[in-house]
Amino acid sequence: MLFSSCTRRHFALAFVLVTMTLFAAPLQGQSVREQLIEAKEMLTDGANRRDQETLLRARTLFEELVGADTLTMFAHYYAASAANELANILSQLEEGSHRRQILEYVNYAIMHFEAATALDDNFAEGWLLLSASYAQKITVTPLKAIGLGRKFSKAMARARELAPDNPRVVLLGAITDYNLPRIVGGNKERAVGELKEAATLFANEVVEDSVLPSWGHEETYARLGIAFMDEGNLAEARASFERSLEINPDFGWVKHILIPSLEELEAEVAAEN
Repeated sequence: MLFSSCTRRHFALAFVLVTMTLFAAPLQGQSVREQLIEAKEMLTDGANRRDQETLLRARTLFEELVGADTLTMFAHYYAASAANELANILSQLEEGSHRRQILEYVNYAIMHFEAATALDDNFAEGWLLLSASYAQKITVTPLKAIGLGRKFSKAMARARELAPDNPRVVLLGAITDYNLPRIVGGNKERAVGELKEAATLFANEVVEDSVLPSWGHEETYARLGIAFMDEGNLAEARASFERSLEINPDFGWVKHILIPSLEELEAEVAAEN
């Protein structure tokens, strides 16, 4: 007998282990992609509902995928994005002070966006949100504004250099122009034009890979609505908010914050007339 029964058992076990090894790599790659897309959907849901617990769970899932395979850059990017959303939610809360927690989230976001751009210096989306995180940190630590301002400008310039026609790049540029004081380069009129440009770019954008960033279309119309509200053009503001909800019916910022604010203004105007 060529092999004993014990040897045959060992050979069979070895064969199974080798077979598992041969097929593990593609299955693991597929699994990582699926997990990343699932976590991205959780991130979108948490952002829509402004649900901090969901955003924290999404962030944890992205953290677990860091270093998993070639999608590591996106795991860093989306983990940072979840932290950005958490910081945004806290910064809009009226009750109490959340400065320390906001700073923790912003620093976390900066760390992971920097990691993403270190993996690929041509990752325009990473540079874009890295610039946004630097800008957000300025609002929390204004004494560091000079140094952070330089970092913001460098990151934004890199994003614009890499992808000048990316609608998210145009959108974030518009938000910056709208919120900066005119004395330091802000320009609300220019910002409105940029928002309209971003809306056109979003309308023509096709994101074929679910892993890639795809946010921003509904926010463009939310920002336009805010601009129209500030101008006192309430009809255009409502039309913009309604368009935002056509794109994303679950967009909580518009549904639960911006539209109620608009309705208060509409009621005040109606009472005056």
